Amino acid sequence: MSRVAAAKHQQYAEERRELILDAALQVFANATFADAKMDDVAAAAGLSKGALYLYFPTKEALLQSLIKRYALLPELPELMDSIRESPPSVGIPSLIGEIWSRLCERKALAQVIVREIQSNPARAKLFSEQVGLRAYHALASYLEHWMKRGELRHQDAFAAAQCLFGMLWFFLTSQELTGGKELHPLSDDTIVSTVARMFLEGAVSNKKRSPSHRPAASQCARRS
Repeated sequence: MSRVAAAKHQQYAEERRELILDAALQVFANATFADAKMDDVAAAAGLSKGALYLYFPTKEALLQSLIKRYALLPELPELMDSIRESPPSVGIPSLIGEIWSRLCERKALAQVIVREIQSNPARAKLFSEQVGLRAYHALASYLEHWMKRGELRHQDAFAAAQCLFGMLWFFLTSQELTGGKELHPLSDDTIVSTVARMFLEGAVSNKKRSPSHRPAASQCARRS
């Protein structure tokens, strides 16, 4: 097989895989993973089940590839690079806004992830490895950079990164995935500004805060 033919074959195979993964995301978002059938995925992709199995031999392999391929924040390294030299007072709100926008766009994938990591420890570990750890380390590197420059309190940067992502993940699940938006809707601006303020400043005002009493939220705060 010539290089040109091999390249075209690889491109065709990759396009087929993306088509299948897009279809799987739709199917898994509309039904539990246990109830979803490979026949449903094949039909959604417009392929025969035999063709589907050429790319994904099992439903579990399909789910694992879905999580790896469509990570919630694949652009995070580029986002971190774009704010690396911006001080936290500017960089953090900007980053939170970008992350929140992308999480909302991918709430179908988030819905699949929430269901499956709760029902299967192996999938929960896969999510932590493929999504959580990468995101935390990327943000922790930024936080450490500004800790060294005295703009942020010295603390465990990895834990602080989890603090920020945890707040956003909670808002995503409560507002977008579990009906919170219908019960008490919050605007995107409110969510972004609240998370940024809590992360950078904490919940206790400067007048009330004392060295011996700093709430956990304020440990993510900027130096005053």
